This record gives sequence, C-alpha cells and structure tokens, in this order.
Amino acid sequence: MRKLFTDRFVASTRAPGTVFDVKTRGLALRVGTRTKTWCFVYRNGGAPQWFRLGAYPAVSLAEARAQAVGHRHGLEVNGKDPAAERRAPPPEPEAPPQTFTFKDFVPVFLAVQKGRKKTWEDDRDKIARHVAPAWDALPLKDIKRQHVHELLDSVAAKGLTIGVNRIQALVSRIFTVALDRSLIDAHPAARVIKRFAEKPAHKSLTDDELRALWRGLDRHPGAAADAIRLRLLLGQRGGETAGMLWKELDLTTATWSMPPERTKNKRPHVVPLPETALMLLTKRRKRVPRDEAAVFPGFSLNGDEHKAIGALHGDAYTWKDLRRTVATRLAGLRFDDSTIGRALNHAKTSVTAKHYNTHAYVDEIRSALTAWDADLRRIIANKPKKQVRILSMRAR
Repeated sequence: MRKLFTDRFVASTRAPGTVFDVKTRGLALRVGTRTKTWCFVYRNGGAPQWFRLGAYPAVSLAEARAQAVGHRHGLEVNGKDPAAERRAPPPEPEAPPQTFTFKDFVPVFLAVQKGRKKTWEDDRDKIARHVAPAWDALPLKDIKRQHVHELLDSVAAKGLTIGVNRIQALVSRIFTVALDRSLIDAHPAARVIKRFAEKPAHKSLTDDELRALWRGLDRHPGAAADAIRLRLLLGQRGGETAGMLWKELDLTTATWSMPPERTKNKRPHVVPLPETALMLLTKRRKRVPRDEAAVFPGFSLNGDEHKAIGALHGDAYTWKDLRRTVATRLAGLRFDDSTIGRALNHAKTSVTAKHYNTHAYVDEIRSALTAWDADLRRIIANKPKKQVRILSMRAR
C-alpha cells in the first residue's frame, strides 16, 4: 500500500502491514501489533534490500525521510550500499602514535652534526658506546636532569675523567638540537656543572719523558706501541694513524699519502717517512698478512691494548700531547710555523692556501720530520745536543 505520510497518519495507523511513502522513494513504515519501524527499501542489482532506519516515535517522520533521502543519494551517486556497509566489520582502531624515543632521535641528530662538524663520526661512536645503552628505549621527552647525572656518574665510574666532560658536552648538544626542533619542552643538560676541572692543553714531553715512553713501549711490543711511536715520529692525528692502510704507503719512496676522506680538513696530505718510521713500517709489513688492508688490523684508540699502554705515562700527559710535542720540538729545531702547520696538516686559513695553492710541500715536510727523527734518536740515546756554532764572515 502507498500513502502520503503525515505525522497524523503515522501516529494513528494501527493496521498491521507495510505502507510506502508516496513522497519519499523507498521509505516504508512497518506496522506491527506493538511497534512501528521505519525502513529504507532499495535494489542494488538483486533482490530488494530492507534497511532499518529506527523505530517510531524515537525516529520521527521528518528524520526518517531525511535518512531515506541520504541513503538514496549515497547509493545512486556514490555507490554506497547501506546494508553492505552495516554488515562490514568495523574498521581496526588506529594504533596509538608511536613514542619518539632517544633511539629514534639519534639519526636526526647525527644528520645535523654531519652537516656541521667534520668529526661527527666521533659523536656517533660516543653515543653508541656511552649513551645509547642507557637511553635508547626512553621517550625523548621523558629524559630529565636526573638521567643526565646518572649517565655521567656511570661514565665517571668507568675511570674516565676529562672524557666525562666530553660526553657531557655531547649530551648538551643533543638536547640543544632537540629543543630547537620542538621535540622536547626543556633542556635537561643546561648548566650542568662539569665533574672534572680542565687545564689548558700545553703539555710537551721532556727529554726524560720521551726516553721513559720509548723504553716503556719496548716492553709492550704490538700494534698499540707501534702506532704510538708513529704518532710521536710523524705528528699526525690519532685516528688517522690508527686507520693507516697499506695502499696509502709507498715504502720505496718513503711516503704516506692520505686521501681527503681520511683527514680532518678533508684535504689530501702526504707525509714523508723518516728513517725510524720507515724501519718500523717495514717490520710491520713482514708481520701483517699480505691480504690485510690495515697496517694495524683490529687496533682501536678505544681498545684495551691502547688503554693498557696508557699506564706508561701515569696521567702525566695524554697521547694527544705527542702531536704537540712534535710541533714544539720542530720549533726548537728552527722550523717556522708554516712548515710545522703543513707537517701536522693543520687547516689552511688564507684564501690562497685554501683555494689556490695545491702544492704538497713534501720536501719541506721531509726536511722537518727527518730533523725531528734524528733529534728523537739522540734523546733516546741520551746524547748531548750538538751546539751550533754561528760563524760570521768578515767583509773584505
């Protein structure tokens, strides 16, 4: 039966059965003995579908018509089958947002450091060795000042001194980057007091210290002892020396050629090998397998062997002071700052040196390191320094 629905009709009808609305296509009212139910009746390529809209009077005539019109529009315009959608399982609830942990932030921080700091790999290694084991699983925002103190205390308990200050500076930098990117609300490492006082770096080894070091290395033969000797003989950086490769060496011409990716200033650097350094490397060539690329395979500045030999100096100096000693001794041998800087591969500051002058100054560096090699052998042998007699020529 079809009829124009009105509020009066819907409220008063009692005859059991189904009545269709003349005004709204597909709207039907099912009248039972006790209930009245609104339905939207439609076809979608098969048998008629009866879609329940709700019971009267909870759903009024106006609301039923609005629902029926909406479903008709969805079916004919958007292809939405209301019955099929109702039968479909509910969508899976969205997973809660993943907590952004310290481990998640480390790659972000290293990407920033890589673009700004040439020694960013040192930061990566420090994080992996000292920070990540304690903080990797912690949400970045949950790391508080207490965590920073606990971390630094644990590093100090391992025997590090000035190294603790370096870890603290790194941690502070990490949170500075995080704060700049609005990933944290407060800086937990700001103004943390340093645990160890630092003295300006000015130590240069005396003759007695040089002799004691050399004899101590004689008692501990191995990769660490050889690497330390080379640092003292050549004045190059620790990481560059420890990572020396056989392909960089030419023992025939007595040169060590470092590619730019292996130097701090990202410039190629040729180091002439004086007599003692050449002898040391020749001996190592006989001991290291021919298919081994590294001069010091398995050796690391953070390794146990290197740390054990550190007891030789009893905290009187650090291995970094070897480089300063070479510079100081070269100055004592009357070499100028320009030659010393080129020997140690210091960064060039002038426009000409940085961008135009590509001369390697191999002869000048060889002269300097050869003179230092001879002087070091004299010191180790405990021989007196030769007095240079300055002669003046009388004009005729």
